[in-house]
Amino acid sequence: MHENPKLTSFFPATGKHVQNPPDLLGRLRRWPAYEQTGDERAHEIGHWRAEVRKRQATGAARRVLFVHGQLPGETGSGVYLQQISAESIRQGIDLYVLSAGYKKLDSSDIKGVPDDRIFTCRFTPEGERPREGAVRTPISGMSVVMPYPVLAYRDRTDEELIDLLTVFGNTIAHLVHRLQPDVIHVDHLWFLNGLARLIAPWIPLVASAHGTAHKLIVDTPRFRELVIPCVSSADHVCAISPESVDECADMFEIPKARISIEGYGYEPELFHYKPVERVSVIREILGIETADIDHVIISVGKFVDWKGFKELTRAIAILRHRGFNLMAIIVGEGDPESRADLEAFIVQHKMDEYIRLPGKVERTVLPGVYRAGDVYVLPSHVEPYGLVLMEALACGTPAVSGNAGGVPSYVPQALRDEGFAVLVDPIKLTGTGEALPGDRDTYARNLADGIEAVLNKKIRPDDRLRIAEAMKPLSWGRLVKSLSGIYDQVLEKALSGRSR
Repeated sequence: MHENPKLTSFFPATGKHVQNPPDLLGRLRRWPAYEQTGDERAHEIGHWRAEVRKRQATGAARRVLFVHGQLPGETGSGVYLQQISAESIRQGIDLYVLSAGYKKLDSSDIKGVPDDRIFTCRFTPEGERPREGAVRTPISGMSVVMPYPVLAYRDRTDEELIDLLTVFGNTIAHLVHRLQPDVIHVDHLWFLNGLARLIAPWIPLVASAHGTAHKLIVDTPRFRELVIPCVSSADHVCAISPESVDECADMFEIPKARISIEGYGYEPELFHYKPVERVSVIREILGIETADIDHVIISVGKFVDWKGFKELTRAIAILRHRGFNLMAIIVGEGDPESRADLEAFIVQHKMDEYIRLPGKVERTVLPGVYRAGDVYVLPSHVEPYGLVLMEALACGTPAVSGNAGGVPSYVPQALRDEGFAVLVDPIKLTGTGEALPGDRDTYARNLADGIEAVLNKKIRPDDRLRIAEAMKPLSWGRLVKSLSGIYDQVLEKALSGRSR
């Protein structure tokens, strides 16, 4: 790599770390009003253009720095990071990953990506002494409740936020200096977009919107003025559903002309149909006996109220009252308080024998869990996308979900018409996204009716095969091909001076 002229921002891309960047929050709040002009940073811009043109002249692959502020895996966006990264490498994109971690990340965390393409912004677990150069506090998730230890953004002091942004900013600046990427792709519409803009505003910025950032803005309104100025300047935003397009435009002030619906994908080599023997599979993977049960309902997710597991509990109680000999297995986890709350609810409704919570499982065994279910249920009050539902359908399992969020955007109409995917009337929500208390019982009955409709169809193995076949166009490979085209478009505009 050629030496880059020293960046004149407070994050010099020279490998030298800045300890106390001046007025960091103020610059995010006022961006770009108080930033240096293009003339003042002409040497940096010129060096980047020269590096990009040199790669283009030799036919080198498009170079992308993908930035993710949470752990790989664990959540929908964490899986998105893993799959987009691995598929990009497979398709020949020159991709590098920077992700948050509690340890140094490697190819065991992001399979398919070589170790020398994976970089870590280290965070400190609660109760541990910070390592040199690490963020002094735990990771902050893009939901208030996460399936691993976090410090919620709402609970961060300004000092703790500045520490997070300083460490992450120094790491991004170092990689910009080292890699001179054609494009920076930031996961989520949040603070890391701002860091990318402060460090190298001339490099095209692509952002992925997962439908959670707007919830954080509602939860912690003080961040709105810090996040929106830089987020709204993204050269392109990849939304996951029509609903998330509206959120991007309304909450984050991003012109709709710069937003496209890209969705998620699934791995067909992992999630596909094959016959399984239900009793033995569930016993082997989850340690649960189902020999005396006629029907098993599967659901997967973290234990938070909006995932709708309490309504699913009510639905199972309704169906058992109707005479169905069935049980539900909810695979996943939450913080101890959330698990205890759900367990107490299940006991209160006398469903502890028929609603089982075996905890999290490895992603590689999820296909067996999906295939063993008679019905997969996504009971979320609203789901930004619903990746687990896509995976279950790809395994040939019929499904029931609320007709809201991202789900209607990808469930094939043919599956709905044949009754293999039943989308019921969703629960009514308040203006802040909370479930209306008076509508919880109605939604539970809707879910129960949807499950009953599927069970009454007597799904056959050839039906399951048809379900899986209908999902085949929705692979991660399809998504990465689309992203590659987006990278080309934003880079061409940046080089021609027509970006934004």
